[in-house]
Amino acid sequence: MKKRFFTLTFLILTAFALNTSAQTEATSPRYSFHIAKEVKPPLWEIVQEPEFVDADGNQAIDANENCKIVMKVKNIGTGEGTGLTAKISVSGSSNGISVFDRRIPDIPVGGTATVEFPVTANMNTVDGKATFTVFINEPMGFTTDKFPIVVTTQAFQAPMIEVKDCEATSKDGGKLVKMDPFQVTILIQNTQYGLGEDVTVTLKYPENVVNLEGRDLVDIFPKMSAGETRELKYKFLINNIYDKSTLPLQVFIREKYGKYAKDTTIVFELNQTLGKGPIEVAAKISAPTTIEDAQLRSDVDRNIPISNSQNPYRYAIIIGNQDYHSFQKDLNSEQDVPFAAEDANIFKQYCVKTLGVEERNVVALNNATGAKMNQEIDYITRLAARDPEAEIIFYYAGHGFPDENTKEPYLIPVDVNASNLKSAIPLYDLYSKLCSTGAQKVTVFLDACFSGGGREAGLVASRGIKVTPKRDALSGNIVVFSATSADQTALPYTEKNHGMFTYFLLKKLQESKGQCTYSELYNYLNKNVGDHSLRVNRKDQTPEVNMASQVQESWGEWRFN
Repeated sequence: MKKRFFTLTFLILTAFALNTSAQTEATSPRYSFHIAKEVKPPLWEIVQEPEFVDADGNQAIDANENCKIVMKVKNIGTGEGTGLTAKISVSGSSNGISVFDRRIPDIPVGGTATVEFPVTANMNTVDGKATFTVFINEPMGFTTDKFPIVVTTQAFQAPMIEVKDCEATSKDGGKLVKMDPFQVTILIQNTQYGLGEDVTVTLKYPENVVNLEGRDLVDIFPKMSAGETRELKYKFLINNIYDKSTLPLQVFIREKYGKYAKDTTIVFELNQTLGKGPIEVAAKISAPTTIEDAQLRSDVDRNIPISNSQNPYRYAIIIGNQDYHSFQKDLNSEQDVPFAAEDANIFKQYCVKTLGVEERNVVALNNATGAKMNQEIDYITRLAARDPEAEIIFYYAGHGFPDENTKEPYLIPVDVNASNLKSAIPLYDLYSKLCSTGAQKVTVFLDACFSGGGREAGLVASRGIKVTPKRDALSGNIVVFSATSADQTALPYTEKNHGMFTYFLLKKLQESKGQCTYSELYNYLNKNVGDHSLRVNRKDQTPEVNMASQVQESWGEWRFN
């Protein structure tokens, strides 16, 4: 009985307790409690604010360029930076631009890291400005500030790699013939404003033409900027089996995109006159505002005006003495006269094409000895003396020299030493011989000086001094254009591959098509040679004109045509 009573009592009390607990939960608020944990966050110090970095350094995003934004941070917090991401977004002129978030290695407390945000541009990039927003994201919200950076974007600019000039040259300026080695120089230029990349130039040549280079004729250039040139030189020999009258050379050019280059076939005529090599061209490696076509030769060597009429009574003696050291053992190449042979070669072309001199009435000599100069001067003067309407043009580029005692000026053949002038050509004797022909006009052009100086260095003489040459009165129908005054030096115009005087002589004939008066020619030479010599060579060079008393009043109105 007691047991049942206890059991019942326990059940009643238990039920009451449960009921009371339920009522308490229903009417009382609920509370939860958390145990506090120590938090050690990373905190960031910006050591270097975001900076834009591009491949070519022009501080712009060019089409097809890979770039990046770089910032440097330091963790100055109490906890390690983990799970970090470099976050980047772009707005504005964003066509063709792609950006990428990227994971960053953990940065320990006190650690410093350089963070890069990649940026790539493709062919669809447009001109404008793109705004990038960059920051470092941390999972617990301990991020860096967001940094905006604005960068100029540039649309794609195509390059164009092509052949701009070519020339065949030989050691002695001879002709392109079989069994005689020669050099071909080809000038490649990027003629547009885009960057040329992975440029490959391959030269193909016919059978029975021998490549003397000892290598495959393939040249590779990783980059060619706007206007930049590359000069390629190849040496060949044509064997006796070759049976064609021309030499075709095929130039194949490829670049990164496969469509911004031009192939070219160059054709040389056998037996054509070659230039005298080697030729050097200064490369244009900057991106100019206006891209000028590159050339191996001077502008006056091209587009030589052609006269519609010839003058059968006009005669020309043209001499270019350049190479003195090959004829005189005590001289070196510094005593040579740069570009003198080329001066003479191009002046001959102007005589024939522009001034109407018949080819048969021209004597042109390069590197002439004293005997050869006297022989050919005598030949032309004898011809002219038989012609009552004769006109004579005499052109000389080379060394002149004065006798140090008498101060008499001389033209110096390549085999004559300035210490012994017995075989030199006395200048005033030359004038007398030309005028003794009875010619209606005698015109002399002297790209030489007679003070003992020269384009590079004067000839070896007994004393290292300059002498002011004696100036005698002229007699006859003669006008003399001289490159210098008094004791000045006749200087080169290296950029143009000519003597300074000759370049502007040819330039005036080119511009006027040979139609200028002598006074117009002299005024042009005096101004331009004087100005450019001072600017280019930092030395004075003042051309002079001298004439005989007989033509004192009339020479200024003389014309070639």
